[in-house]
Amino acid sequence: MVLLAGGCANVPSIPGAEQSSRLEQAEAAVQEARTESAALRADLASARISTAKQESELRELRRQVDELRQVADARHTELIALRNERDRLAQNSTIAQVGVADPSALPASAADVADLRTRLHEMESALAALTAELAQVRKDMAQSASISKSKPSASRPSRQGSP
Repeated sequence: MVLLAGGCANVPSIPGAEQSSRLEQAEAAVQEARTESAALRADLASARISTAKQESELRELRRQVDELRQVADARHTELIALRNERDRLAQNSTIAQVGVADPSALPASAADVADLRTRLHEMESALAALTAELAQVRKDMAQSASISKSKPSASRPSRQGSP
């Protein structure tokens, strides 16, 4: 028993205040780690939400680009048709003008001459209308192109502040 008592006597004892201080420090360190862990979880959740929103916006922008491409393709097809019609009318107008300039090519009847002049005026007015419509289609296509170029950059979310 003496030996046992002597063995325990050699272990240095920690005073109660010092042991309590170390325990409080350890608890404070654990609490700080928990707080930091909670903050990191919140940041991670925020980053995931932000990523999901950006992916959703990207899908919407891609859908809009597809729609704008379809509109542009339709307008381009319409533009080609208008150009062909304009060229056809211009050719018909030129043929009619050649006929008026060459009296030998004209029909002998005054009614036929009046009819040709009426058709010529109709073709010229149709040509003017098609030219104006072509200019409007070009203007619309230019606006569509500028809108499609400016929309993605204007709606692109900022990445500042995201982890």
